Amino acid sequence: MKVAMVFPGFNSQFVGMGKELYDEHRIIQEYFEQASSCLDINFIKLCFASSDAEISTIRHAYTSLFLVSSSIAALVKQEGIVFDVVAGYNQGDYAALFAADGIGLADGLYLLNKYAVFYQKLLDEREFSAISIRGLDAKQVEDICFKAGANQESKVFVAIYETETKQVVVGDTDAVERVRDLIVELYNDKKIDISGANLAVGLHSPLMDPVIDQFEIYLEKVDFHDLSVPMIESVNGTIIEQGKRVREHVISRINSPVVWTRVMQQLSQYDAIIEVGPGSVLTKMLCKQYPDKMVFTINKQADLDALKKALGKEQTEQS
Repeated sequence: MKVAMVFPGFNSQFVGMGKELYDEHRIIQEYFEQASSCLDINFIKLCFASSDAEISTIRHAYTSLFLVSSSIAALVKQEGIVFDVVAGYNQGDYAALFAADGIGLADGLYLLNKYAVFYQKLLDEREFSAISIRGLDAKQVEDICFKAGANQESKVFVAIYETETKQVVVGDTDAVERVRDLIVELYNDKKIDISGANLAVGLHSPLMDPVIDQFEIYLEKVDFHDLSVPMIESVNGTIIEQGKRVREHVISRINSPVVWTRVMQQLSQYDAIIEVGPGSVLTKMLCKQYPDKMVFTINKQADLDALKKALGKEQTEQS
Protein backbone atom coordinates (compact mmCIF):
# COMPACT_ATOMS: atom_id res chain seq x y z
CA MET A 1 0.00 0.00 0.00
CA LYS A 2 1.35 3.42 -1.01
CA VAL A 3 0.68 6.16 1.54
CA ALA A 4 0.88 9.94 1.09
CA MET A 5 0.89 12.62 3.79
CA VAL A 6 -0.43 16.10 2.94
CA PHE A 7 -0.29 19.25 5.02
CA PRO A 8 -2.76 22.19 5.00
CA GLY A 9 -1.97 25.89 4.68
CA PHE A 10 -3.51 29.20 5.69
CA ASN A 11 -7.27 29.15 6.44
CA SER A 12 -6.99 25.81 8.25
CA GLN A 13 -5.91 27.43 11.53
CA PHE A 14 -8.40 27.72 14.38
CA VAL A 15 -8.29 28.27 18.13
CA GLY A 16 -8.08 24.87 19.80
CA MET A 17 -6.28 23.12 16.96
CA GLY A 18 -4.29 20.15 18.20
CA LYS A 19 -5.51 20.52 21.80
CA GLU A 20 -6.72 16.95 22.34
CA LEU A 21 -3.54 15.41 20.95
CA TYR A 22 -1.45 17.90 22.93
CA ASP A 23 -3.15 16.83 26.16
CA GLU A 24 -2.51 13.14 25.50
CA HIS A 25 0.96 12.97 23.99
CA ARG A 26 4.24 14.12 25.49
CA ILE A 27 5.95 14.38 22.08
CA ILE A 28 3.55 17.15 21.02
CA GLN A 29 4.02 18.96 24.33
CA GLU A 30 7.79 18.88 23.77
CA TYR A 31 7.44 20.42 20.32
CA PHE A 32 5.27 23.21 21.73
CA GLU A 33 7.88 23.91 24.40
CA GLN A 34 10.67 23.99 21.83
CA ALA A 35 8.72 26.29 19.52
CA SER A 36 7.86 28.73 22.30
CA SER A 37 11.53 28.92 23.20
CA CYS A 38 12.59 29.47 19.56
CA LEU A 39 10.32 32.42 18.82
CA ASP A 40 9.43 33.72 22.28
CA ILE A 41 5.75 33.11 21.51
CA ASN A 42 3.45 31.36 23.96
CA PHE A 43 2.12 28.81 21.48
CA ILE A 44 -0.03 27.10 24.10
CA LYS A 45 -1.93 30.34 24.65
CA LEU A 46 -1.92 31.22 20.95
CA CYS A 47 -3.24 27.86 19.73
CA PHE A 48 -5.60 27.03 22.58
CA ALA A 49 -6.74 30.29 24.21
CA SER A 50 -6.38 33.22 21.81
CA SER A 51 -8.91 34.65 19.35
CA ASP A 52 -9.64 33.96 15.69
CA ALA A 53 -8.21 37.37 14.83
CA GLU A 54 -4.99 36.80 16.76
CA ILE A 55 -4.28 33.33 15.40
CA SER A 56 -5.04 34.47 11.85
CA THR A 57 -2.39 37.17 11.62
CA ILE A 58 0.21 36.18 9.06
CA ARG A 59 3.03 35.58 11.54
CA HIS A 60 0.89 33.66 14.02
CA ALA A 61 -0.97 31.60 11.42
CA TYR A 62 2.13 30.52 9.50
CA THR A 63 4.15 29.52 12.56
CA SER A 64 1.33 27.90 14.53
CA LEU A 65 0.14 25.85 11.55
CA PHE A 66 3.68 24.64 11.00
CA LEU A 67 4.04 23.72 14.68
CA VAL A 68 0.75 21.85 14.96
CA SER A 69 1.16 19.99 11.67
CA SER A 70 4.80 19.11 12.33
CA SER A 71 4.15 17.86 15.86
CA ILE A 72 1.26 15.67 14.67
CA ALA A 73 3.50 14.32 11.90
CA ALA A 74 6.12 13.43 14.51
CA LEU A 75 3.43 11.64 16.51
CA VAL A 76 2.24 9.70 13.46
CA LYS A 77 5.82 8.59 12.79
CA GLN A 78 6.29 7.63 16.43
CA GLU A 79 3.17 5.45 16.19
CA GLY A 80 4.85 3.46 13.41
CA ILE A 81 2.88 4.71 10.41
CA VAL A 82 5.05 4.51 7.29
CA PHE A 83 4.49 6.87 4.38
CA ASP A 84 5.94 7.11 0.88
CA VAL A 85 5.56 10.76 -0.15
CA VAL A 86 4.67 14.16 1.32
CA ALA A 87 3.07 17.31 -0.09
CA GLY A 88 2.05 20.66 1.35
CA TYR A 89 -0.71 23.02 0.32
CA ASN A 90 0.73 26.53 0.25
CA GLN A 91 2.54 27.16 3.59
CA GLY A 92 2.00 23.46 4.36
CA ASP A 93 5.15 22.92 2.28
CA TYR A 94 7.24 23.62 5.37
CA ALA A 95 5.52 20.96 7.49
CA ALA A 96 5.91 18.51 4.60
CA LEU A 97 9.64 19.23 4.52
CA PHE A 98 9.83 18.71 8.27
CA ALA A 99 8.03 15.36 8.03
CA ALA A 100 10.49 14.28 5.32
CA ASP A 101 13.49 15.34 7.45
CA GLY A 102 14.41 18.18 5.10
CA ILE A 103 14.39 20.84 7.82
CA GLY A 104 14.22 20.85 11.60
CA LEU A 105 11.51 22.45 13.70
CA ALA A 106 13.67 25.41 14.74
CA ASP A 107 14.72 26.16 11.15
CA GLY A 108 11.15 25.94 9.88
CA LEU A 109 9.93 28.35 12.53
CA TYR A 110 12.85 30.68 11.88
CA LEU A 111 12.20 30.84 8.13
CA LEU A 112 8.43 31.20 8.39
CA ASN A 113 8.79 33.94 10.98
CA LYS A 114 11.19 35.91 8.75
CA TYR A 115 9.04 35.32 5.69
CA ALA A 116 5.93 36.52 7.53
CA VAL A 117 7.66 39.71 8.68
CA PHE A 118 8.89 40.57 5.18
CA TYR A 119 5.56 39.74 3.57
CA GLN A 120 3.61 41.84 6.07
CA LYS A 121 5.96 44.76 5.38
CA LEU A 122 5.21 44.47 1.66
CA LEU A 123 1.47 44.45 2.33
CA ASP A 124 1.80 47.55 4.52
CA GLU A 125 3.62 49.44 1.78
CA ARG A 126 1.35 48.72 -1.19
CA GLU A 127 -2.36 48.23 -1.74
CA PHE A 128 -3.11 44.67 -2.85
CA SER A 129 -6.30 42.64 -3.06
CA ALA A 130 -7.18 38.99 -3.57
CA ILE A 131 -10.30 37.28 -4.88
CA SER A 132 -11.38 33.68 -5.24
CA ILE A 133 -13.03 32.75 -8.54
CA ARG A 134 -15.13 29.62 -8.95
CA GLY A 135 -16.71 28.61 -12.24
CA LEU A 136 -14.05 29.34 -14.87
CA ASP A 137 -11.19 27.17 -16.04
CA ALA A 138 -7.54 28.17 -15.61
CA LYS A 139 -7.05 29.40 -19.19
CA GLN A 140 -10.08 31.67 -18.98
CA VAL A 141 -8.87 33.25 -15.75
CA GLU A 142 -5.31 33.63 -17.07
CA ASP A 143 -6.60 35.42 -20.17
CA ILE A 144 -8.67 37.79 -18.06
CA CYS A 145 -5.69 38.58 -15.83
CA PHE A 146 -3.58 39.29 -18.91
CA LYS A 147 -6.19 41.71 -20.28
CA ALA A 148 -6.61 43.40 -16.89
CA GLY A 149 -2.88 43.99 -16.56
CA ALA A 150 -2.01 44.82 -20.17
CA ASN A 151 -0.50 48.28 -20.69
CA GLN A 152 -1.08 49.07 -17.02
CA GLU A 153 1.31 49.86 -14.18
CA SER A 154 -0.82 47.83 -11.82
CA LYS A 155 -0.60 44.06 -12.27
CA VAL A 156 -2.68 41.00 -11.45
CA PHE A 157 -1.85 37.27 -11.42
CA VAL A 158 -3.31 33.86 -10.70
CA ALA A 159 -1.67 32.95 -7.40
CA ILE A 160 -3.34 29.62 -6.61
CA TYR A 161 -4.82 26.95 -8.85
CA GLU A 162 -6.89 25.12 -6.25
CA THR A 163 -9.10 23.00 -8.53
CA GLU A 164 -9.77 22.87 -12.26
CA THR A 165 -12.47 25.54 -11.83
CA LYS A 166 -11.34 27.48 -8.75
CA GLN A 167 -8.46 29.93 -8.63
CA VAL A 168 -7.21 32.73 -6.39
CA VAL A 169 -6.28 35.95 -8.18
CA VAL A 170 -4.05 38.59 -6.54
CA GLY A 171 -2.63 41.94 -7.50
CA ASP A 172 -2.85 45.67 -7.18
CA THR A 173 -6.36 46.53 -6.03
CA ASP A 174 -7.37 48.43 -9.16
CA ALA A 175 -6.16 45.57 -11.38
CA VAL A 176 -8.10 43.02 -9.34
CA GLU A 177 -11.20 45.18 -9.75
CA ARG A 178 -10.65 45.16 -13.51
CA VAL A 179 -10.66 41.35 -13.35
CA ARG A 180 -14.03 41.46 -11.60
CA ASP A 181 -15.42 43.80 -14.24
CA LEU A 182 -14.10 41.69 -17.11
CA ILE A 183 -15.63 38.52 -15.71
CA VAL A 184 -19.03 40.22 -15.51
CA GLU A 185 -18.60 41.62 -19.01
CA LEU A 186 -17.39 38.41 -20.70
CA TYR A 187 -19.25 35.73 -18.75
CA ASN A 188 -22.50 37.31 -17.62
CA ASP A 189 -24.37 34.24 -18.86
CA LYS A 190 -22.46 31.85 -16.59
CA LYS A 191 -22.85 31.19 -12.88
CA ILE A 192 -19.53 32.36 -11.47
CA ASP A 193 -18.80 32.92 -7.81
CA ILE A 194 -16.37 35.73 -6.97
CA SER A 195 -15.51 36.34 -3.33
CA GLY A 196 -12.84 38.18 -1.40
CA ALA A 197 -9.79 36.20 -0.28
CA ASN A 198 -7.38 36.86 2.56
CA LEU A 199 -4.01 38.14 1.38
CA ALA A 200 -2.39 35.84 3.93
CA VAL A 201 -2.75 33.06 1.36
CA GLY A 202 0.20 34.73 -0.37
CA LEU A 203 0.71 36.71 -3.57
CA HIS A 204 2.71 33.87 -5.22
CA SER A 205 3.73 35.96 -8.22
CA PRO A 206 6.45 38.41 -9.30
CA LEU A 207 4.83 40.84 -6.86
CA MET A 208 6.72 38.89 -4.18
CA ASP A 209 10.20 39.59 -5.61
CA PRO A 210 10.98 42.21 -2.90
CA VAL A 211 10.29 39.56 -0.26
CA ILE A 212 12.71 37.14 -1.93
CA ASP A 213 15.43 39.78 -1.95
CA GLN A 214 15.20 40.03 1.84
CA PHE A 215 14.44 36.37 2.55
CA GLU A 216 17.39 34.87 0.64
CA ILE A 217 19.88 36.33 3.11
CA TYR A 218 18.36 34.33 5.95
CA LEU A 219 17.88 31.24 3.82
CA GLU A 220 21.67 30.92 3.60
CA LYS A 221 21.77 30.25 7.35
CA VAL A 222 19.63 27.11 7.07
CA ASP A 223 20.80 23.63 6.11
CA PHE A 224 18.41 21.73 3.86
CA HIS A 225 18.90 17.98 4.02
CA ASP A 226 18.16 15.31 1.44
CA LEU A 227 14.63 14.05 2.07
CA SER A 228 13.96 10.71 3.73
CA VAL A 229 10.84 10.36 1.54
CA PRO A 230 10.11 12.26 -1.70
CA MET A 231 8.07 15.44 -1.78
CA ILE A 232 5.59 16.51 -4.47
CA GLU A 233 6.43 20.19 -4.83
CA SER A 234 3.51 22.54 -5.30
CA VAL A 235 4.69 24.66 -8.24
CA ASN A 236 5.22 22.10 -11.00
CA GLY A 237 3.97 18.98 -9.24
CA THR A 238 7.33 17.28 -9.65
CA ILE A 239 9.10 15.00 -7.19
CA ILE A 240 12.05 16.44 -5.26
CA GLU A 241 14.43 14.63 -2.90
CA GLN A 242 17.79 16.42 -2.82
CA GLY A 243 18.52 19.20 -0.34
CA LYS A 244 19.63 21.49 -3.17
CA ARG A 245 16.27 21.11 -4.90
CA VAL A 246 14.49 21.73 -1.61
CA ARG A 247 16.28 25.05 -1.21
CA GLU A 248 15.39 26.03 -4.78
CA HIS A 249 11.74 25.17 -4.17
CA VAL A 250 11.55 27.21 -0.97
CA ILE A 251 12.52 30.24 -3.06
CA SER A 252 10.51 29.49 -6.21
CA ARG A 253 7.28 28.88 -4.30
CA ILE A 254 7.33 32.50 -3.09
CA ASN A 255 6.97 34.18 -6.49
CA SER A 256 5.38 31.29 -8.42
CA PRO A 257 1.75 30.16 -8.27
CA VAL A 258 0.64 27.27 -6.12
CA VAL A 259 -0.62 24.70 -8.61
CA TRP A 260 -2.42 22.29 -6.31
CA THR A 261 -4.13 20.67 -9.28
CA ARG A 262 -0.78 19.16 -10.29
CA VAL A 263 -0.22 17.82 -6.78
CA MET A 264 -3.69 16.26 -6.81
CA GLN A 265 -2.87 14.53 -10.10
CA GLN A 266 0.30 13.04 -8.57
CA LEU A 267 -1.67 11.81 -5.56
CA SER A 268 -3.69 9.56 -7.87
CA GLN A 269 -0.83 7.05 -7.54
CA TYR A 270 -1.36 6.53 -3.80
CA ASP A 271 -3.78 4.17 -2.08
CA ALA A 272 -4.16 6.09 1.18
CA ILE A 273 -3.75 9.81 1.87
CA ILE A 274 -3.40 11.33 5.33
CA GLU A 275 -4.10 15.02 5.98
CA VAL A 276 -1.80 15.91 8.86
CA GLY A 277 -2.72 19.16 10.54
CA PRO A 278 -5.75 21.15 11.65
CA GLY A 279 -9.07 21.02 9.84
CA SER A 280 -10.14 18.90 6.91
CA VAL A 281 -9.99 21.22 3.89
CA LEU A 282 -7.69 18.95 1.90
CA THR A 283 -9.57 15.83 2.99
CA LYS A 284 -12.78 17.18 1.47
CA MET A 285 -11.01 17.98 -1.80
CA LEU A 286 -9.40 14.55 -1.91
CA CYS A 287 -12.62 12.67 -1.14
CA LYS A 288 -14.40 14.55 -3.90
CA GLN A 289 -11.75 13.80 -6.52
CA TYR A 290 -10.86 10.31 -5.31
CA PRO A 291 -13.97 8.78 -3.69
CA ASP A 292 -12.48 5.28 -3.80
CA LYS A 293 -9.29 6.10 -1.92
CA MET A 294 -8.68 5.80 1.81
CA VAL A 295 -8.43 9.39 3.11
CA PHE A 296 -7.75 10.27 6.73
CA THR A 297 -7.71 13.44 8.81
CA ILE A 298 -5.67 13.56 12.03
CA ASN A 299 -7.14 16.07 14.49
CA LYS A 300 -8.03 13.94 17.50
CA GLN A 301 -6.99 10.74 19.23
CA ALA A 302 -9.90 8.88 17.64
CA ASP A 303 -8.56 9.89 14.21
CA LEU A 304 -5.14 8.49 15.07
CA ASP A 305 -6.66 5.25 16.38
CA ALA A 306 -8.68 4.84 13.18
CA LEU A 307 -5.58 5.45 11.07
CA LYS A 308 -3.55 2.86 12.98
CA LYS A 309 -6.35 0.33 12.71
CA ALA A 310 -6.75 0.85 8.97
CA LEU A 311 -3.08 1.11 7.98
CA GLY A 312 -1.35 -0.74 10.77
CA LYS A 313 -2.58 -4.14 9.66
CA GLU A 314 -1.90 -3.39 5.98
CA GLN A 315 1.65 -2.22 6.66
CA THR A 316 2.36 -5.08 9.05
CA GLU A 317 1.23 -7.63 6.48
CA GLN A 318 3.35 -6.02 3.76
CA SER A 319 6.46 -5.95 5.94
